[in-house]
Amino acid sequence: MPQLKPALTYDQQIDRLKNVHNLSIVDDAAALEILKKVNYYRLSAYGLGLSKKEDKEKYIDGISLEHIYRLYEFDSIFRNMLIHVIEQLEIQLRTQISNFLALTYGSEGYVDPAHFTDKKTKTGESVHATVMESFNKERDHQKNAPFVKHHMDKYEGHFPVWVAIELFTFGNLSSLYSIMVLDDRKEIARLYNTEPKYLGSWILALVEIRNICAHYSRLYNMPLKQTPHLYPEYQKYRVGTLNKVFPALLCIKRMLNSDERWCSFETQLEALIDEYSDVVRLSFMGFPKEWKEILSKK
Repeated sequence: MPQLKPALTYDQQIDRLKNVHNLSIVDDAAALEILKKVNYYRLSAYGLGLSKKEDKEKYIDGISLEHIYRLYEFDSIFRNMLIHVIEQLEIQLRTQISNFLALTYGSEGYVDPAHFTDKKTKTGESVHATVMESFNKERDHQKNAPFVKHHMDKYEGHFPVWVAIELFTFGNLSSLYSIMVLDDRKEIARLYNTEPKYLGSWILALVEIRNICAHYSRLYNMPLKQTPHLYPEYQKYRVGTLNKVFPALLCIKRMLNSDERWCSFETQLEALIDEYSDVVRLSFMGFPKEWKEILSKK
């Protein structure tokens, strides 16, 4: 195994950043305070795309530690904004899906695989069985939560779907939607004025971004795994093979139907980008030049 790098003191880190990585540090005391707040390994990810072509170990002349820290600050605020709006969509989806399943198949109809398609995971397991197993584990994990204890004691462990759905992860909610029969998926998609193939991919994209935000991971300049289906007029905003965050914003806008929640998010986003315009490269997030007009268009 290759030998791990030795630990460095803060002073040694500052010296290395200056002399090995060509990072501009004028005030060592200020740099020290930054490194005490956020370790350099996390910060260094925000330097991707800012290195010299001829030597990737060195930053472009003039790039400072403050520059990289401001990118980190921007990303942190951006993620907090996004997770708030995704939370609202997630709760709405839980409401719509559980309400539909309850009225269509009964309060416990969700436990019957006959009400869903027989879709398999990559390892050949039933998606429905996997979702139910995850639900049971979460139920046991939260056995002391008042609503769980109530249903275990009073109803002998039977949970109506509108209660059970609160124990589903967002990923499990996405899986549940994916195995609903086509006509059922159409009914949910119709609530968002779209079709199942679009809504299913949008939910997957939101799950990925939500998990990034929840784990404080980097979203700025991060290639995403999920590729949401976009309507023809938006296809041009997917740049090359890299999937960045802008297409997901288009999906959120569509799901919120440009209501007051979207308008509030859009206003905050414009203000945030203006505040950090000295460091943020919008192309790193897949934003086109006319992004303001696209996001504000009804």
